[in-house]
Amino acid sequence: MDHLPYFLKRYDLDLQPSSSNCIDIESAKSILYPGAHIATSNPYEHYHHGIVVDTNTPDISIIHLWGPDKQSGRVQTTTLPIFIAGSIDNVGKRTRRLYLVNYDDDTSNKQQETVKVAKEMLAKADDIVYDIATLNCESFACFCRTGKWNSEQIEKISNLLIQNALEIYETVKDADEKNTQNISSLLQVIPSDALNQSEKELYDQLCQHCHNEKSEQ
Repeated sequence: MDHLPYFLKRYDLDLQPSSSNCIDIESAKSILYPGAHIATSNPYEHYHHGIVVDTNTPDISIIHLWGPDKQSGRVQTTTLPIFIAGSIDNVGKRTRRLYLVNYDDDTSNKQQETVKVAKEMLAKADDIVYDIATLNCESFACFCRTGKWNSEQIEKISNLLIQNALEIYETVKDADEKNTQNISSLLQVIPSDALNQSEKELYDQLCQHCHNEKSEQ
């Protein structure tokens, strides 16, 4: 079981970037620009992020951090149809909504710098190791755009884990290896010193459970 969609729906959590707007895929050519930070998703799913680097190609070129099983994720180029579908095998079979992430005080120079950084990251793709909590597709796109490794959706998910720790603990205690690893990675970035006593106790329970599961595997 993939627990994320279940929890997003269960707690009605929307991971859409706060400064983004949904755009018509058919109009993408006229709306997007080199340096644009884009995201794609459907309701109650995580958002996949990337950076547009060329709009003059037939299908719009994008640089993103992606992998078929996340753990093998790497910086690579793709086209908009593949980006939206989730993989080349899903083109024509699956579609997702497309979002443009907006930035205050945006300029053409900042957009050009974003493309430059994305291409530099692509050139050293072998040195960039995917981590669901600290170096994911959103933090990669944010770094290219702002120079900061931020991931708003990870912050939202981490808060969800803490605020509903007991129920989530009961749900995931029999999670498979992939889910246990992902949850454990998310827990590591939660600032435990900001929790109250009851939250800290539940947080410790989740951490201990994930630690035990990893030790047994």
